[in-house]
Amino acid sequence: MNSIVVELFGRKIPIKTLDSQEHIGELVQYIESKMEEIDPDGRLPEMTVAILTMLNLGDDLFKEQQRLREMRDKVRTKSTFLLEKLQETRYLC
Repeated sequence: MNSIVVELFGRKIPIKTLDSQEHIGELVQYIESKMEEIDPDGRLPEMTVAILTMLNLGDDLFKEQQRLREMRDKVRTKSTFLLEKLQETRYLC
C-alpha cells in the first residue's frame, strides 16, 4: 500500500492507496479541473465548491453507469438474437 500526500484547497491530505502516485496525481488534477469549472474566480466558499464538485462527479458517474447498462443490454439482446439464429441453422448443438 502506498502512502501519498495530495493537496486540495491548499490542504495537504495524507492517503493510503493501492494505486500509483501517478494515478492519484491525475485524479487530483481531474478534481481540480472540475472545481475550476464550477468556481473559476474562486469566489465561493470551499465547502460549497466541494459539494458542487461531488454532485457533478456523482452525476457524471450515474450517467456513465446508465450508458454502460444500456450498452450491455444491447450486446445481450444482439448476442441472444445471433445465438438463436445459429441454433436455427444448426451450427450449434
